[in-house]
Amino acid sequence: MSVLSAELPVAEFVDKMNETYADLHKKFEDNFWATKMALKGNSVEELTRTKNEYNNFISDKKIFEMVKHHLKNPELTETQRKCLTIMETTYKCYLQQTDAADKIRQEITAMEGKLEMSRNEMKLGYTDPKTGNFIPASSVQLGTIMRTNDDEDTRKACYEGMKSIPKFVAEPFCEIIKARNKMAKANGYGDFYEYKIQTSEGMNKKRLFEILDDLESKTRPILEKALENLIKEKGETACEPWNKGYLLAGDVVQKMDPYFPFDKAVSAWARSFAAMNISYNKSVMNLDLCDREKKYSNGFCHWPVPPYVKPDGTLVSCVTNFTSLAQPGSVGSGHRALTTLMHEGGHAAHFANVVQPSPFHSQERAPMSVAYAETQSMFLDSLVGDSDWIAKYAVSKKGEVMPWEVIEQKIKKTHKYLVFAIRGILAVPYYEKALYELPEDEVTAENIQRIADEIDKKILGGPSARPVLSVPHILADESSCYCQGYILADMAVHQTRSHFLKKYGFITDNKHIGPELAESYWKAGNSEPFLDLVEKLTGAPLTADAWVATVNEDQNDRLQKEKALYEKGLKEGAKFTASEDFMSILNMQIRLVHGDLVVASTEKDTFAECCKQYENWIAKEFNPVTE
Repeated sequence: MSVLSAELPVAEFVDKMNETYADLHKKFEDNFWATKMALKGNSVEELTRTKNEYNNFISDKKIFEMVKHHLKNPELTETQRKCLTIMETTYKCYLQQTDAADKIRQEITAMEGKLEMSRNEMKLGYTDPKTGNFIPASSVQLGTIMRTNDDEDTRKACYEGMKSIPKFVAEPFCEIIKARNKMAKANGYGDFYEYKIQTSEGMNKKRLFEILDDLESKTRPILEKALENLIKEKGETACEPWNKGYLLAGDVVQKMDPYFPFDKAVSAWARSFAAMNISYNKSVMNLDLCDREKKYSNGFCHWPVPPYVKPDGTLVSCVTNFTSLAQPGSVGSGHRALTTLMHEGGHAAHFANVVQPSPFHSQERAPMSVAYAETQSMFLDSLVGDSDWIAKYAVSKKGEVMPWEVIEQKIKKTHKYLVFAIRGILAVPYYEKALYELPEDEVTAENIQRIADEIDKKILGGPSARPVLSVPHILADESSCYCQGYILADMAVHQTRSHFLKKYGFITDNKHIGPELAESYWKAGNSEPFLDLVEKLTGAPLTADAWVATVNEDQNDRLQKEKALYEKGLKEGAKFTASEDFMSILNMQIRLVHGDLVVASTEKDTFAECCKQYENWIAKEFNPVTE
């Protein structure tokens, strides 16, 4: 095929654009996975090189002019116009207005890579208060111990360990903040946050914070009441960051733990999705589920091969890289792993079902709306909290279903504190907004740590068990100024749940869910605005009403509804057993990996055989952690 040129016939130009994009995207994503998973031979330099090549392509002014030239062709087919339009939109998100801005962007990529490597090699852990020994632990492990360990001194030590992350990253992150703002201003934006929100969500910062300020003001009195209740019930130290999570769910987590065995999580996820008639359209999925040293400290799902339909009708099926941070044997690890599987598996289902004529429609970065993408994953991970889902899939290794009394205790213990989750996620966009609005000479390590503490106090009512500056999204280019998307998505999730519950009365194992999500939400990719898609499915504009209604629901009413769902789930049982063949519904190949090791794959073995191989490997490689 010819080199890209405005003189190429439009059909050939579009094909060449699609092929070139797909190739550069894959090379970058392969290196992204290798460095995040700490694979043998991974290279930050190679990641930086391929990221720059990818970024250079989608920000090339000459190619942008070619796209605009072809869009003027009066004889374009509908498909060609659709492809060229999404290409134009994408280039507008990344095109640097000056050579200076382009140079700054490349410098930022190098700085981010250096910080990432430094953060991965950081000596992280806690000092055991009983022995004085330093215990290496990832941020995920520190969080798990704070939520589940009975010894307050140990929990506090883990909190001190978590606080070391902001101190470690603050100084180099300041230089990244300054450079990001310089790049944004060179492109005509007031600051980097304005730049990111306009390119990721298609709205300006003012409009976004009108929405967020409204949510913040409406939930502030609910937060204050919840904090008062917590202190009244649990004592003056209940709101200490190392105590709050434990006191809210510590003993409940322990009671739930036997019913979420980690080694059964893959089976529960797959059977649940198959029962909802969710197809992955011949995808290949790499799942790296267990935590380990130097592995990236956040779950994610990326696509080295974004799907699209070629002009001859051939579907390029996607390849998915999907990771979580399970710690087999530690209390709560199974529940966390399963929730992450449902979440990232939701992302994977969404992107696998994008049916559009270009990979530009099905890649995860701007102009793909963060809120749109997160709605899909958060909707599906919400099922883990539904009592009918628990009755079917929260089953111990002995085959015992979680008793209703455990669910009842969890609701009684946590329902009036649901507002904590809302406020917790609100802290991140308020913090990032404050960072990028700082005058350059005030961007210092001391100031950005001080502002983090102030935001935590304002939004959360005090210090957080996970200090806002320790959130990994903030540091990385692709996820910075991103978390407001989760808030908009949460609104959409509650509205979508409300829609399905009104329409069908249930969501778990509902065979209509997958096809309806695929048709109304997933198929479009980024070819339609997020708000339009929500309204198309639910029949109403997006509001926070359903979310607020959930937080304000009377506890007794909630218990009554959940009890009825639980009894329904018990009576029905899961649609598929672990030994049944439901892979024809899921329609994908699964590879269970641990770094460079392929533990099991459905390429040759059945799904049930793969799950058994994985269970055996877990038993062999991981000893239970005694807290």
